[in-house]
Amino acid sequence: MKLTKGETAFVASNYVILTVLTIVIVLPFWYVISVSFTPYSIFSEKNGLILFPSSISLDYYTYLLKKGSMIYTSYGNTIRNTVGGVALALFLTVTSAYALAEKRLPGRKVIMLFFVFTMLFRGGMIPTYITIKELGLLNTNYVLILVMAFSAFNMIIMKSFFEGIPESLRESASIDGASEFRILRQVVLPLSMPVIATVGLLYLVVYWNDFFNAMLYVTDWHKAPVQLVLRTIIASSSLPPELLEQAGSTPPPTIGIQMAAIVIVALPMLVIYPFIQRFFEQGMLIGSVKG
Repeated sequence: MKLTKGETAFVASNYVILTVLTIVIVLPFWYVISVSFTPYSIFSEKNGLILFPSSISLDYYTYLLKKGSMIYTSYGNTIRNTVGGVALALFLTVTSAYALAEKRLPGRKVIMLFFVFTMLFRGGMIPTYITIKELGLLNTNYVLILVMAFSAFNMIIMKSFFEGIPESLRESASIDGASEFRILRQVVLPLSMPVIATVGLLYLVVYWNDFFNAMLYVTDWHKAPVQLVLRTIIASSSLPPELLEQAGSTPPPTIGIQMAAIVIVALPMLVIYPFIQRFFEQGMLIGSVKG
């Protein structure tokens, strides 16, 4: 079908806008990668204007990934927090959403109000800190898993999806003698992979990128996540010796280490996201049209 002049202009303007947005988004990260592989002598010579490294150097990565570096410990902490946190968060979100999707649940609307209330009003930083302290969770391996283990917003998205599943499927399974957990496991969950992937990705990003909670509740660098290490490297004009534990070694210039640290920390998300993007898009659309 031939486009009119107005439609052609609209399509052309969309291409132009999307191209500009792509450049704006991609260019800063490409600059970070380029600087992380550029020797500091060339970086200084070009006054930091590096788009394509004329010479490749791995000095920054070698220093950060040197044996004994805190990067390895913090990476392990982040992986543990992310895997454990996402698993726990999905379990709590799925079970609560499944229960609230049941229209025959007594007091269903009242219970939903409690969840919605937490989205509008929070206890605050200080009460949360006092609660965690009284529970003995400060500076433990579990505090960063438990403190973000549930999101009312994600639960509502999943609940909306569950409500779209035909009730006859659950009723037929119940007539056959299946328990609620079996119905959830064998009937509902296989049909809910798009929304599970969507909510799982939301939790994954939150856990992986979290550094603020670590600043509040963790003081031992051996228990710190990699994002807190990255934040410290970027915020400091020099590298704290207690952070990298590389006594006796002369660190390369800080600017290169900062760029290399960004690449090391962001790489896993860049690798994982393309594989679950289609589930993410489908789940978000479904969650947005169900009320």
